[in-house]
Amino acid sequence: SRCTSLPTCRSARALGLRMLLSLLYTLGVALAPLPLRRSRTALPRMCDQSSLSQPAQADAADAADALALHRRLKLRSEVEDEFGRALKEGLEVCAHSLRLYGPARVVTSFNGGKDAVAILHLMRAALAAHSEAAGGPRERLRVIFFEQRDEFPEVDAFVRDAVERYDLELCTYSDGFAAGLESCIADHGSAAFVLGTREGDPNGSGQGAFEPSSTWMPPFMRVNPVLRWSYAHVWQLLRGFALPFCSLYEEGYTSLGKQSDTEPNPALRLPDGSYRPAWLLDDGALERAGRSAKGGKAGGGGGGGGGES
Repeated sequence: SRCTSLPTCRSARALGLRMLLSLLYTLGVALAPLPLRRSRTALPRMCDQSSLSQPAQADAADAADALALHRRLKLRSEVEDEFGRALKEGLEVCAHSLRLYGPARVVTSFNGGKDAVAILHLMRAALAAHSEAAGGPRERLRVIFFEQRDEFPEVDAFVRDAVERYDLELCTYSDGFAAGLESCIADHGSAAFVLGTREGDPNGSGQGAFEPSSTWMPPFMRVNPVLRWSYAHVWQLLRGFALPFCSLYEEGYTSLGKQSDTEPNPALRLPDGSYRPAWLLDDGALERAGRSAKGGKAGGGGGGGGGES
C-alpha cells in the first residue's frame, strides 16, 4: 500500500533507517575480529564419506563474505610495497592451485596456528573468485586437521569455531601425518595440499610455491602460498583484515606446538611476569624461542600442520 500521509511516511522511513543502521552496527560489533575463545560443537572424527568426489556447496552468506574478502585482498595486493607483493603472490598461488587441480582435489591444511589461518583465508577468497569466474555456486573449502595428543584446548576450540564460522568441510585424522594424507587421498582423490610453510620454517628451505611431496610420503603436490612471507606479513594479514586467530597469541605465544613443548615467547616477557601479544615481537627470527628443541612441526617435515604455527 502507498503512504498517504507525507509526514507519517517520512517518520516511518526514518525509523526504518535508524533500525537498519542499528542492526548493521550490532552485526559489525558481533563480527569484529580478534581471538576466538568460544567452544561449540565437537570436531567430527572424519570427513563425511558421502562427499568423496565433490565438496558440498557453501552457505550463501559465507560465499558472499569470502568474495568480499577477495576484493579487499586484491585491492591491497595492488599497493607497491613488500606486503602488497607478498599478498599478490599468495593469492596467485592459491588461484593456480584451483585452476590446475580443481576445487575437489585441493585440500587446505588447518591446524589452528597463525600461518594456517593465513592460508585458510587466502584459499577462501581464491575459491570464491574461482567459483564466480566459473559461473557456478561456490563449493565449501575442504580442510584437513591432524589430531595430536597434548593439543592446546584453545587450539581445539578455535578450530571448532572456525569450521562453523566459515562453513568448512573438515577432515580429521588421528593416525599420523603420512597415514592421514594417504587416507585423505584415498577418500577424496586429493592431488594438492595447501600448506602454511614459510622459508624460515625448519622444513621450508629449498621449497618452491609448488613442491612435490617427499619420497617417503604419498604422492601429492605441496602448495605453499606464504612461502616467502615474513612473520610480520602474517600479522599484517590477520590484524589488518580483522581475521580471528587463536587466543593463545594474545598471551605471548608466537609458535604453537604441543602443550608439552610450547611456552610463551621469553622475548615478549614483561617485568611483572606477563607477556606482550605475539604481533609485538620485533625480531621475527625469535619466532620459535618458546618452542623446546624436541618440539617439531606437526607433519614431520611435510608441512602437515599447515607450516609453522
